[in-house]
Amino acid sequence: MKTIRLQITGMTCAACSARIEKALNRTEGIRTASVNLALAQAAVSYDPRFIEAKRIMQKIEQLGYGAKDERLDADSSSENEVQLYRNRFIAAAVLSLPLFWAMSSHIPFVPEVWTPALFQSALFQLLVATVLQFYIGFPFYYRAFQAMKQRSANMDVLVALSTSVAYFYSHYLVMRPDHSHSGEHQTYYFDTIAMIMTAVLLGKYLESVAKRKALKDLRMLYGLQVPLIRVLRRQAEEWIAASDLRAGDLVLVRGDEWISADGVVVSGQADVDESMLTGESRTVAKAAGDRVYSGTRSVNGSLRIKALTDVQGTRLANMIALVEQAQAGKPFIARKVNRVAAVFVPVMIVCAAITFAGWYGADPTAALQHAMAVLLVACPCALGLATPVSILISTGLAAKSGILCKEGRALEIVHRVDSVLLDKTGTLTEGKPAVTTVYSLQGEKSRLLRLAAAVEQYSAHPAAQAVADAARKSNLIVPDAAEVREIPGNGMAGVVEGKNVMIGRRGWLRQNGVIVNEADSGEDDGSTALYVAIDGRWAGKLTASDRIKPDAAAAVRDIGRYAEVEMITGDRRQAAERVAAETGISRWHAEMLPEHKLEYVRKLQRKGRIVAVVGDGINDTAALSAADIGIAMGGGTDSAMQAGDMVFVTNKLASMAEAMKLSRQTMRNIRQNLFFALLYNVGAIPFAAFGFLDPKIACVMMAASSVLVVSNALRLQRFKLKGGESDAYR
Repeated sequence: MKTIRLQITGMTCAACSARIEKALNRTEGIRTASVNLALAQAAVSYDPRFIEAKRIMQKIEQLGYGAKDERLDADSSSENEVQLYRNRFIAAAVLSLPLFWAMSSHIPFVPEVWTPALFQSALFQLLVATVLQFYIGFPFYYRAFQAMKQRSANMDVLVALSTSVAYFYSHYLVMRPDHSHSGEHQTYYFDTIAMIMTAVLLGKYLESVAKRKALKDLRMLYGLQVPLIRVLRRQAEEWIAASDLRAGDLVLVRGDEWISADGVVVSGQADVDESMLTGESRTVAKAAGDRVYSGTRSVNGSLRIKALTDVQGTRLANMIALVEQAQAGKPFIARKVNRVAAVFVPVMIVCAAITFAGWYGADPTAALQHAMAVLLVACPCALGLATPVSILISTGLAAKSGILCKEGRALEIVHRVDSVLLDKTGTLTEGKPAVTTVYSLQGEKSRLLRLAAAVEQYSAHPAAQAVADAARKSNLIVPDAAEVREIPGNGMAGVVEGKNVMIGRRGWLRQNGVIVNEADSGEDDGSTALYVAIDGRWAGKLTASDRIKPDAAAAVRDIGRYAEVEMITGDRRQAAERVAAETGISRWHAEMLPEHKLEYVRKLQRKGRIVAVVGDGINDTAALSAADIGIAMGGGTDSAMQAGDMVFVTNKLASMAEAMKLSRQTMRNIRQNLFFALLYNVGAIPFAAFGFLDPKIACVMMAASSVLVVSNALRLQRFKLKGGESDAYR
């Protein structure tokens, strides 16, 4: 079996993705097919003995859609789609303006509005409506035709049918010989066309913007793969394309460079930042025989690495594959929309046909008017607005409190979450080491910190920067150092105020003849111990650790009122146990690689749990994408923020409880909107079918139902968030 990912163009609603998916799954040789409407992508698993990739794309094109086997083309195609819908919406709005202006003068109980005589002209309205119907509306006709060819119906069918009835009936009224009656105003339905076209295109434009945002997480991961790699061949350095890297090549990495291959260190020493893979804020000393991974960074020193695989087999490449696999899954809301879309449109068409047939024997003209009234009154604008307007308002409220919802889907899911998985580093903790204790043999802590900071200020190592920051925060005057040397993986040395100062690992000091009598390394709780020697004698120790955020424990308690809270981290067990104990988390999992986090998320999902993952690192990206709702901390990596459905801009975990509370209120409002919309359709359609609604009144009622839904959604603006204060939920 092979798997191919295709970029699909031309999909407009859930019925489109469902139709493609259904057709592909019925094709011989295709094992499974999953179409993601948000990403406009299809993941197809097929047997090449029975069908070729080219034939799969042809099958999709026969359904009236475009298909390309170009993963990276998604970026440009999504941008083109945004521009296309934006331009069409602007054109529709401009053309609709004179029709809306003319309509305003005929609305009952509305003060009289001056209207130019040209806008009142039937021929002028016909001309504008013709451009709207057949130029702006051509894509609706095309997609409706393709859907009908496949014996299915989508929203394009209803839009094309309802606007066509309004256009051709109004065209008939304008062109018939007796269309002008003295003293009598003739009713046309050109404004109905304008109303429907403008509203639908606005929705499509907003939808295309959301799709574009959904593609950013993959682009960020692809950007981590370096295009060029420095290798040693024929005893000389040369740069090669990443795709030319082969297992066995010797890769050269210098200080402050990204490691571009998974392999084993052959020679050299360096401190490597592996937080991209493990979430661990501390660097790891690497020397001959140690494993290193693509996507990590050498903080200092240089390494010669023997590549164990090509770029496609690296752990970073596997992470990208995991994210792609996770994004191929369908959210629960998509399946519900598919079922509604598959039933609503055909039912409305059948109702209009029955109405026309029932009235035709008595009065053909009345039959056409009543059937058109059914189509117009049943246009699903209210149903379509019920959810997105509430989501739009809620996301605006959330943004004011530092909760960025990248997709409205996020607020639809958060209230159902019953398992919240929290990363440790950067989520529960500050995400960078800080000096927590200073121990001096002579009792002069400030002097020890001054001398240590004088040497450490010249290093980019996170632990060294923590020492320098501690001195600055203590308002100490840090002197300059001379003859500063950095020994990668061990420590720093230099001359400060005439004294030889060394700071680093205990073993390194002992190798240089310094007697360290203390047995405790200071790292059993996950902290880093930095030993200091002055003039060859042990002088004391500094301990640096990743401190827990001040609001972490309170935030965990607040979240626990809505869901079960667990911690998943790539850090060591000692560090994880300390953080779990201090924040009140009873269930935690340590030393988890990205694939372990992803598998644990799916394990909970198989048990029927609705899972939210909160993280801030690249190592969390796959889990964020696979979770029902992924939430990234604002202080984290770009990849994590792009993969998450939500971003906590304030970097406060307390925002999670706020988001859950807002989601509950939002879903309550959406249910009210759906009730109003369904009640309107259930009540209005029989009135239209039995001839109690004029088509013009049906059009006004359709607009009124939308106004009712929007007005109810606006009530959400009165909902107040507390800006992350955890006591708001007590």
